[in-house]
Amino acid sequence: MKIDKIKITKKDDRGIIYDCDKVGYIFRNKGTISANHIHEEAETLYLVQGEIELTIENETETAKAPIKVHIEKNIYHKLIALTDIVIIRD
Repeated sequence: MKIDKIKITKKDDRGIIYDCDKVGYIFRNKGTISANHIHEEAETLYLVQGEIELTIENETETAKAPIKVHIEKNIYHKLIALTDIVIIRD
């Protein structure tokens, strides 16, 4: 049996992103802002815990877990954690 610790990809005052091979396992603290950018590739976010305010292009909505959000490439998006949240990102 082999058990390994999961590597932390990034840790700052917003929370932690764990490296889970092809996906990111992300904890964000209430009130923090994530994303606020554009990617050159599409991404899918799975909000598995908490509530967020999500902006995609010029549309903003509030959403509670569990939800799945697909964001096409080159599309502006921003996420505000309204509670402590957990996201899986691929």
